[in-house]
Amino acid sequence: MEQHYKLSQTTLETIYGSFEFSCFSWGTHEEDNILCARNASHAGSPLVRVQSACYTAEIFRSTDCDCHEQLDESLRRIALEGGLLVYMLCDGRGAGLYQKVLGLELGRTKGLDTSDAYRALGLEQDPRTYDRVGQVLNHFGITAVRLLTNNPRKISGLEKFGIAVTREPLEIPATSTSQSYLQTKKQKMGHLLSLS
Repeated sequence: MEQHYKLSQTTLETIYGSFEFSCFSWGTHEEDNILCARNASHAGSPLVRVQSACYTAEIFRSTDCDCHEQLDESLRRIALEGGLLVYMLCDGRGAGLYQKVLGLELGRTKGLDTSDAYRALGLEQDPRTYDRVGQVLNHFGITAVRLLTNNPRKISGLEKFGIAVTREPLEIPATSTSQSYLQTKKQKMGHLLSLS
């Protein structure tokens, strides 16, 4: 298992509060970096969010998913309760931006949901792995977390690395434009959502 990373750190002032801000780097490509915003003032197991980039929502504010709102709520809670947000620079659930945009176009023109669009493109539904996240948590001496997630793959991914995980749901109310996306996550990808 790879272990070697470089680390740069600073303090970042945000609208949520002040964070210790780190970049863990395993290579020369942007995708080889993991960002971490940490509030070390937690007692007991820290609140942790593992978030993958979603540039369409987080930068361009697209409304067909809940990624921006999940990021916003996670940072707000971590600023209040302590913990860390681990941000993976792998858009499209690890498939990359190019493939993600192809999938979005299949959704727009063919009516495919994200699961079927990825299948049509010959892609795995969710190729992300969490070993590097485990290394980030290990760097901070964290062996147990309260994980903000609805994705059972994130739970098992951290448990595989020896992290004890207690799940904290992170449900954002569905809107008219995100409802079908969230239904796909629940019905085809096994996400733990209370949608009917």
